[in-house]
Amino acid sequence: MAEEEENSKVNRHNLTSTQQTQKQLEKLFKKIDKPIVIPETRKDKSVKAPKDFVRNVPGSSAGAGSGDFHVYRAHRRREYARIKNMDDAERKEQDEQEYEDKIARLKAEDEARTAKKRARRQKRKQTKEQTGDTEKKQKTDK
Repeated sequence: MAEEEENSKVNRHNLTSTQQTQKQLEKLFKKIDKPIVIPETRKDKSVKAPKDFVRNVPGSSAGAGSGDFHVYRAHRRREYARIKNMDDAERKEQDEQEYEDKIARLKAEDEARTAKKRARRQKRKQTKEQTGDTEKKQKTDK
């Protein structure tokens, strides 16, 4: 009885995001043997190419018919979407180029640092070998 009272008090329409997710998961777990299809996301947004020639689009000027404004607005919306996509693609390409340049620069700096440290180690090794050779000669001379 207590569960029925709780269920009747729960608002099924104004759920928080956590409650919605919980409800969806419970629904999935009820039919555990049924396979779940997860749709793949689209890679790129594709917008139709602009029309070569747009006929009779007077825009929102005086003398335009009542339906022409909607045609003008749809054309304007498509054009702005096309320009936005071009800008986004250009920005993405620029960001990728900057990232590649940064990676190349960091690699070059690392190589320079490594080469410098390698030269120091080699020099230290040579001096150690030379001093070791002179010490051996001194010991054999005695």
